[in-house]
Amino acid sequence: MGAFVFSRRSSFAWLTDGGESSVDEASVIGAADLILTPQRAFVVAPNNEMDRLLEEVLGDQGYEPLTYSWREDRIPVIEKLLQGRAAGSDTLLPGCSELYGDVKTLRYSLLPGEQARLRFLGKETARIVGEVCRQIRPGDSEIKIAAAIKGSLADEGIAAPVILVAADGRIARYRHPVPTNKEVERLVMIVVCARRWGLTVALTRMVHFGPVPQDLRERFNLVNNISAQLINATTPGRPVKEIFSLAVNAYTGAGYPGEWEKHHQGGPIGYDTRDYLASLDCPTLVHEGQAFAWNPSLPGVKAEDTILALATGPEIITTSEAWPTRVLTQGKTNIIIHEMLILQGHKS
Repeated sequence: MGAFVFSRRSSFAWLTDGGESSVDEASVIGAADLILTPQRAFVVAPNNEMDRLLEEVLGDQGYEPLTYSWREDRIPVIEKLLQGRAAGSDTLLPGCSELYGDVKTLRYSLLPGEQARLRFLGKETARIVGEVCRQIRPGDSEIKIAAAIKGSLADEGIAAPVILVAADGRIARYRHPVPTNKEVERLVMIVVCARRWGLTVALTRMVHFGPVPQDLRERFNLVNNISAQLINATTPGRPVKEIFSLAVNAYTGAGYPGEWEKHHQGGPIGYDTRDYLASLDCPTLVHEGQAFAWNPSLPGVKAEDTILALATGPEIITTSEAWPTRVLTQGKTNIIIHEMLILQGHKS
């Protein structure tokens, strides 16, 4: 192959050590394309973006600028540069083979610098979400809680492509609860995917006001046991479908056979919110240094943290010293579980 065109924001961040090509947060395609040939590297961007990208994002990384007017279409510029040579792309482009699936596999194993950035992001996200959770009060709406999380993350330069909030009965009713005006009475669940430097972490936290009913506590313990089994099983070289099969059996063992079919169980995470969703027929293996976020759920409860799959064992990176935790032992591995945060008082 004579060249490759990278247009996605995720690819741009991966190739530029965490650079951001976005102007429109709603688009997966950035404001610039990176084109690599065996001999040269180009950045293709309109004239109203190029100076900023060169000065504030790319610096001395060695990309040759190829600028066009903001009034023009970038496709003819790319086609002229490729000059008919065989080319691949991470999106659909005329004359290119779409190979985004192959691109993703190249970044499954995170390099030490990427792992360090992901650890920092995980710790900061867990800290910030925890701080906001402690400020929740009965009567707060789901939308208000989501806005507080989004704003607090933004203050630290962290974007939030996913924020889900559910109060009380909506938790059991919907597995993807987009925030509404419903007010919290006793129970709230917060789900966050947070992104910085192109990398993403995910976590779920639950808050309860006053004593926790026994049936809710039992379901929460069960879902955390399933989560611990999944985390412990995520070791380099292990087939992902084998881990998923373990999840299916864990649901049955918990007394909820078939519950796994009501929502996906997560999978590898990194430069996308999920690189793919794990399944019983998933053909891939866990890679050394790959990030995963499993998210098992039962009626009204969910568990989710981001981990790194390392040769030394799974490392949970979305922990917070200020959040109540306990340790579940799986074989020879101690898995940190985030408990439900219990606050005093509830809406009468």
